[in-house]
Formats: sequence, C-alpha cells, structure tokens
Amino acid sequence: MAKDPKLTEIERLLNEVKGKGETKESGFWRAAKVMMGVFRNSFLVLIAALLLLLVALPLGTWWMIQGSTATESKGAFLERIQDLNELSTAEAFSKVIIERQDNALFGKEIGLDLPGTKRQLLVVIPGSVRAGIDFSEVTEGDIVLDENAKTATLTLPPAKILGGPELFMDQVEVYSYEGLFRDETDISEAYELAEEAKKLMIEETTGQGILQTAEDNAAQSVKEMFNLVDYDVKVQFED
Repeated sequence: MAKDPKLTEIERLLNEVKGKGETKESGFWRAAKVMMGVFRNSFLVLIAALLLLLVALPLGTWWMIQGSTATESKGAFLERIQDLNELSTAEAFSKVIIERQDNALFGKEIGLDLPGTKRQLLVVIPGSVRAGIDFSEVTEGDIVLDENAKTATLTLPPAKILGGPELFMDQVEVYSYEGLFRDETDISEAYELAEEAKKLMIEETTGQGILQTAEDNAAQSVKEMFNLVDYDVKVQFED
C-alpha cells in the first residue's frame, strides 16, 4: 500500500525537529549573560523549546483515521505517548546570588567580630532549569476519543522540574571584601555553595512560572500536531 502523504510529511518534520533538539543554547546564554549583570534578584528568561512531541502523536492519530476500532486506536496512541518518557518543554536561564559574612583569624573561623577578621562574600552562580511532562505516567483512562467527531481529550500529569538545575561553574563570579588578617577567596568556595544554589534556582524559576510555561507549551504542541491530521484535541492537566 502506498504511504500516506500526511504520514510522509510528518516523518519529515519529525526528523528535522530531532536534529534541532540536539543543539545547545550556548549562543543564547552568551547574549543573556550580557543583559543579566549582578542584581540581587535573578534575571529569568523562559524559552519555549521545540521538542520531541512530534515523535509519536501523529502516527497514533494517523492510525485512528484508517478505520481501526476505538480500543485499537487508544492503545496505539497510548503506547506512543508513553514512549516519549520525560519530555522537556520549557527551560529557564537564571543567576542566583548568595551572600555570606563570617569572621576568621589566619584561616580559623572565630565567633567574634574582631577588627580585621571580617569577610563579606558575594557569589554569583548562573545556570539553567528544565521543566516538562512525564508522558510515561499517562494511562488509557487519560485518553478520550471520538472518532466520528474527530476529537480527543488528553489528561496529562502536571509539569515538574526535570533532572535538577545545571550550574555553569565555569561562569561563576566571586566578589569579596577581606579584612587584614583574612586569606583571599578562591573559586573553590563557590563549589561548596552548589547545593544551596540549586535549591535557590528551583525556588526562583518555579516562582517565575516555569512549570506553567512547560504545561502551556506541551498543550500547544499536542494541539498543533493533531491539527495536521484534522483532529481537534483538548489537553488538560491533573491537579
């Protein structure tokens, strides 16, 4: 049987997107870094990522309109949805700023604020956070199809942070003021603050709406792919 032209076009788009997905955002980050500067609050940039939702959804939908039963269509659709696993649909680039103040005498911390022992430290740590949907959690009960009306309702799990923040330690900036009896600060102290920086980065990007952005982007991508095969889809998320 000759290959359906729509399926051929979808496969072409899929191959293009897969190639794009392997490139990094280094150019964007260099430009963003110039704009950020050193401020108390992180400068957050949310970007919509063009991602791998093209991988399976069109194929499942194509089978639906070839005359298979609703049960068969739902099973094929579910299988390909689950194959997507965890899919990133939003990425935030941020800087967290950690302030420290302590007292030490010749490398030994002391509990007294003596003249010449005080140090004020400011560490700026840039990084990125990814958020997306875990499609492996979708079950058959989350898919409602109406083949006659060519509509589908898909209930997805809520967006979540994927894999933890990535810190750009090669771009860390350390600012300090040391008293007369203090050693100079080095970059190793930034590594000691890495875990705290990750927690702060998640808090800040979550507060700025990265999870909502991830859900909006995932829903839009699903709808656009269904439109290629003349299906209207409603996407909703679990509470």
